[in-house]
Formats: sequence, structure tokens, C-alpha cells
Amino acid sequence: MKIILALITSLAVSIAMGDELPLSPVCWPLNFAGIILGVTTDSEVQRLLGNGVFREDEGDTGGRYFIDAKYTATLHTESYTDNVVGEVTVQEGVAVSPTEMDTATTQWFNPQQGFGNWHALHLGSTKLEVKKNLGKPVKGSSKDTWRYDSKCACEIEVFEGVNSFV
Repeated sequence: MKIILALITSLAVSIAMGDELPLSPVCWPLNFAGIILGVTTDSEVQRLLGNGVFREDEGDTGGRYFIDAKYTATLHTESYTDNVVGEVTVQEGVAVSPTEMDTATTQWFNPQQGFGNWHALHLGSTKLEVKKNLGKPVKGSSKDTWRYDSKCACEIEVFEGVNSFV
């Protein structure tokens, strides 16, 4: 399974999905492991997680791979204009060669960290849990990958019984 925070304003969750579903934008900064898409730079990623394994042929300005201390999951970042992170992928298993594992290993990556509304989702969440938490994915999602777009500005619903100040 993969969790992909992608293209500055998108989140995709690949969990062997089956249905194609209609649009559902979400309204919060997409983030994982302290990395906020469209805000965090590659140098800040290195301060958060270490150097990891760098690949300069990914994204516009490079990608980095990190492995958790138990060797159960991989976190991959890709940077774009001005070295700003535009994509984060978290997946089960190790996605680097055996010779790169020591360089990629970091104690600061916890694959069970939550994400989504109230950080209720995690690597291994079911299709139903994702749908309940994030709603239906946007168009362009596929059977195996669900994508969620965030809005730059959001309207918060008004609930009865809540006082508003003018």
C-alpha cells in the first residue's frame, strides 16, 4: 500500500481501491513527517529527517528516500521549483537497494504517524476508513490510486449553537 501526498495540492492513497468515485476536495495543509507540501524545502527535509538517499533525476530538483528504523516502510520526497517539496510518498517495504539502506535509515520517520482529518488515518488504513475520513476522491483517481485535492481557501460550515462575533 502507498500513501501519496502529491503535486503540492493533492493527496492520493493507494489501497487496492475498486470504485471510481466523484470529487471531494479537502481543506487543510497536506503534510506527513513534518513535511508540508508546497511549503517545506529540501534543506528543511534534511534537517527533519537527515540526508537520506538523494536522486537528482527525480522531480525538478531531486528526490530523497528515507527508511524507518525497523525497515518496514519508505518515505520518498520529490522537490520542484525553488527546491520546494511537491510530492511525498509513503509505502510499505523498502524502496532502496540493500547498499543504500544505512544511508536511508532515519529514526525520525514513523510510518504509523497519522494523516487526514484529526490524523485518524495511517499506513494500512482500509478503503472504508479512508472514504469515511477524506470523503470520495477527485476525478483522475484510478482503481489503485485515490487522489484528494486541497483548496487554498475553505469555507467552514456554520453549526447551530455556535456564537459568532462581529
